[in-house]
Amino acid sequence: MNRLIMTMTVLFATLTMSAQDDVFEKYSAMGDMNTTYVTKNMLERVPLDQFDVPGLAQMVERIENMKILVSRGDKAGKKLGTKLPAQLSGKGFKTVLSTKDDGRDVTVMQSKKDPSRVVMVVYKKPQAIAVSLKGDFSDLEETLENLK
Repeated sequence: MNRLIMTMTVLFATLTMSAQDDVFEKYSAMGDMNTTYVTKNMLERVPLDQFDVPGLAQMVERIENMKILVSRGDKAGKKLGTKLPAQLSGKGFKTVLSTKDDGRDVTVMQSKKDPSRVVMVVYKKPQAIAVSLKGDFSDLEETLENLK
């Protein structure tokens, strides 16, 4: 579990579409939200060897692109951290991981129709971070089990 949180933290620190895209666009349009779009080319330029996270390079190789939303302020953080998973669930996403660690809620969801679409939401009051990923995640549940 700590490896999963560490992996997500490293990705966020390093870098600091369908119904899913529509939901993300809604949050991107909020005034108190920072949005970053990262392409595969940009990801390939990140020196991953500087991080001591097993499997990080292999995980990053699977990603085609990602969109990162970071809340600014309590109200936006609460909306993104609590409402986004529920909205995605209603749009055909299943929860593959949900945990609470050190006051941080972590949810990983995958599209039932298109397994290449994954969303990670990390919420620790007052801030939330959501990452929309597109890539090769056909064995996501197994990969998450191996990171625990």
